[in-house]
Amino acid sequence: MGYVVLAPYRVKKENQPEFFEVLKEKRNYFLKNGLMTERSPVLLQSRHDEEILIDIFEWTSEEHIDKAHEDEGVRKLWAKTEVLWEKGGFKLNTLKEADMSFPNFIPVDL
Repeated sequence: MGYVVLAPYRVKKENQPEFFEVLKEKRNYFLKNGLMTERSPVLLQSRHDEEILIDIFEWTSEEHIDKAHEDEGVRKLWAKTEVLWEKGGFKLNTLKEADMSFPNFIPVDL
């Protein structure tokens, strides 16, 4: 059974093109190494703050979540993203959309 993750990031507008490229590289690596399913991932941008992005994808299993944290290739990709974002992995209840019954986001095509 897979697990869907919502990974929030705050990325300055000027860093977003490079962040998107690293995100594509990460997704390809995850797929190639069986860490995520082939379910289409989604990238969303907040309508209230253009620096807020949410990467949504499905891990293949809980075991693969753990495996990713030990994988040298994953660590290198995460290090590449960390220098591009201001903040990552924060709580969704800090988003303005958290107060809405049916929040809407802008889809981002990679």
